[in-house]
Amino acid sequence: MGADPDGRYYSYTRGGAELYDALGINGTTYEIGFEAVRLALGSIQGEVFLHFGCGTGRSAAFLRSLGAKRVYAVDRNQDMIDTALAKRLDGVDFMRIDEAIPLPDESVDGAVSLNVFIEIRTLAEMTRICGEVARVLRPTSSFIVESSSPMAFGHTFRSYSYPVSGELRSGAITPCVVNTPAGQLVIEDTYWTEEDYVSALSEAELTISTISYPMPRDPSAWSTDEASVPPYIVIKAVKSRQHMRLR
Repeated sequence: MGADPDGRYYSYTRGGAELYDALGINGTTYEIGFEAVRLALGSIQGEVFLHFGCGTGRSAAFLRSLGAKRVYAVDRNQDMIDTALAKRLDGVDFMRIDEAIPLPDESVDGAVSLNVFIEIRTLAEMTRICGEVARVLRPTSSFIVESSSPMAFGHTFRSYSYPVSGELRSGAITPCVVNTPAGQLVIEDTYWTEEDYVSALSEAELTISTISYPMPRDPSAWSTDEASVPPYIVIKAVKSRQHMRLR
């Protein structure tokens, strides 16, 4: 595991992909973020969605469970894609990408990227990705980004922890210790602020609709830091009708 050859994002090995695939949603820290994304999406029954950074398919299956008719799930890591393909998820097309998303302009009704931007190493790359997502979105459609809250660093949650505390600057790389049913996985995440995420989306000419820091419904049910610290930031951005004409 480590960075890709040009250092733009974190890269998983096959063993890391298999450990990541053991992660669930229900009863985990991730459930808090996924519930917030569900609420931000609203009804997606019968819609076509892009999932950027699909990993092993957990979030693609989540979108299908919410009623998406078709999910185009893309990722740069072949090991992640291979693991996802083995699941044979109905209604999901898994595709490995390098730069461009292999979809026509204005071809999807919505897009999500969940727990992915935290692994992008530069603000320039984040901005480029937002622009590419915006290209394939239909006008007035939404792009929802869920990522680690800037407040999460230095805290211990049920499913993962950020053991390094102290002040971090944008772009700083710090370890994240993930607890999976198959064992512990240590990855390297990137610290980004709310302003960094907003900047990348705005540079892609997407309009910020909402920003939230979701907390559990019942904080008393959590003995770890979810009870007092929001583990996620969830941003909903919308493509305007004038977007393609302006570009």
